[in-house]
Amino acid sequence: MESKFSNLFERAVTHDRLPADIRGGAHRDLVEKGKVTFVLRAPYKPVVSLVGDFNQWDTRRHPMQTDGAGTWWITVPDPGRTRYGYYVLVDNDTHAWIGDPYAREVQWSQDAPWGVLPGRMAPFAWRDRRWRTPPLRDLVIYELCVRDFAGAWHGGHPHYGNFERLTRQLPHLTKLGVNCVELMPIQAFPGNSSWGYNPVFYHAIANAYGGPEDFKRFVDTCHRAGMAVIVDVAFNHAWGQHPYYNIYPPLFGPKGEWWTRWNPFFHHTPSSINMWGGVDWDHFSPETTRYFQDIVRYWLAEYHIDGFRFDWVGGVDYDSNEPARPSFDPYHGIAAICWAARQAKPDCILIGEFWQLEGTHGEKSAAKLVQETEMDAVWNGYFHHTLDDVLNHRWEWEKQDIYRAVSGYRDLGFGSATQVINYSCSHDEVRPEHEIKFYSGKHIPRPQRMTLQDVALARAKLGLVMVFAAPGVPMIYAGQEYGDDSPRTIDFAPMQWRKLGQPKFRKHMNVVKRLIRARKQHAALRSDNIHFFAHQFASEHMLRFCRWDHAGDYAACAINFDAKARTVELPVPHDGRWRDVVGNRQRTAAGGRVKIRLGAYDAAIFVATHLGSSAQR
Repeated sequence: MESKFSNLFERAVTHDRLPADIRGGAHRDLVEKGKVTFVLRAPYKPVVSLVGDFNQWDTRRHPMQTDGAGTWWITVPDPGRTRYGYYVLVDNDTHAWIGDPYAREVQWSQDAPWGVLPGRMAPFAWRDRRWRTPPLRDLVIYELCVRDFAGAWHGGHPHYGNFERLTRQLPHLTKLGVNCVELMPIQAFPGNSSWGYNPVFYHAIANAYGGPEDFKRFVDTCHRAGMAVIVDVAFNHAWGQHPYYNIYPPLFGPKGEWWTRWNPFFHHTPSSINMWGGVDWDHFSPETTRYFQDIVRYWLAEYHIDGFRFDWVGGVDYDSNEPARPSFDPYHGIAAICWAARQAKPDCILIGEFWQLEGTHGEKSAAKLVQETEMDAVWNGYFHHTLDDVLNHRWEWEKQDIYRAVSGYRDLGFGSATQVINYSCSHDEVRPEHEIKFYSGKHIPRPQRMTLQDVALARAKLGLVMVFAAPGVPMIYAGQEYGDDSPRTIDFAPMQWRKLGQPKFRKHMNVVKRLIRARKQHAALRSDNIHFFAHQFASEHMLRFCRWDHAGDYAACAINFDAKARTVELPVPHDGRWRDVVGNRQRTAAGGRVKIRLGAYDAAIFVATHLGSSAQR
């Protein structure tokens, strides 16, 4: 349909070009010193104007020019710190006032969320010049939500965590021994309280968590403390306030019916693909591909982060035009995003969450994702789900193929154990301590002198032993180190730090510290190698296996999931003293075997004691 604003568009078209291939944002001194160039990508729009506090939001003061191919820009004298946005004619009858999709800071208002141009300031003084991102194989990952980890209730009111408080709490993580922090999404979302899986502005930090300088100080402090920083990102969908959604006709009617798709960034998807709400990005559109490539490049360069955890990769890589594609398109979807990240930072860590989706090709698997793209690893859902059934004594738990869950990464198509992230809990699941105490505990045998709390802690400990003893990269969820039994909720749920005042929870955390230390000190526990000594789990409720590397390091493990105590013998390569990491016990091996009496719901990981006294503590 011919636009009645065609003449305005023709007047806006210019033969000038920007000095760089830029699609959005506010850029100081780009065209001329002392001036700011504002850029917006708005394909098929007839008129765009820059508005803000500096021009009293007058839509006629600063009309923008365009290359005629979708990019609009204007260069104005530097206004200093100011709110700004864009006035866009959507079609012949409607218009929109929007913030900048590339805004690095955002201010939310009743009218619209606006971009914020910060004032001129000195560059951040990074002190991590010597930092190098560790290999994935050497990581112990700790997943947390900034709001909850650094938050608390005071006087009946919530005080949400932020980066300033989180930075002050880093000594807890350094003493624990983890060397990688994985942050649940921190990109700008509506409101002050969220897990972050409802993003709107992908270049900006959520206001509740602080500003860019606060996050840079956090990353810098982590690096100087020897910890990598991974940011979880939700790229499959956005919330409806996103500017790219609002400058095109809506995709949905008042009853949720699908309307004609005029949007070059978003698409319609079945409810099985986007079951979370919001509007679904079309990652097979060149416009969306470029936008998200710009996002990952920005975060790696601007904030020195070490990588990403990509949420709901199946949704990111859903091609509504060809959903049954058997492979990953190298030029679009998750492959193109990972490629851009790898180009920006060759040693970045890229982790995905992937499972098979209804209506997609059966060959499109998690292992294939790692094989065909730059993705390094995926969350090992098979490991978690099997272990969760065992820990909670679900129906026929003893018949679960626990051996395949622990060691079957090759059966699942992976080439290396480093390509799977093992965990007994994440933000997606109920903590074992909570589920056992309030739900499954009534089905679990309770030995004499053990309370339900004791059972919950003991079985949660078994899960953590599995995480650190199995081939793969270990990850723990915030609070697992001391036995936090908070329910799973997206609402504010601050950490139960008071538990550390009780001996049983401090003891639990000391076990986790020893597991982390053993993982970092013993190459055998970081290797791909595992051998089971028996396969009678259904009757014995016991796992026995060894791990080794090719330089001679060795670890022997026994995990007793039974309510009865058992005496266990494990083969070891030499006689002498061996130390059990879990119980901090020493035993003397004779005849190539080490013996230990394991109590109900107990475990042992034997390692050689030759590493010195620091390994004994």
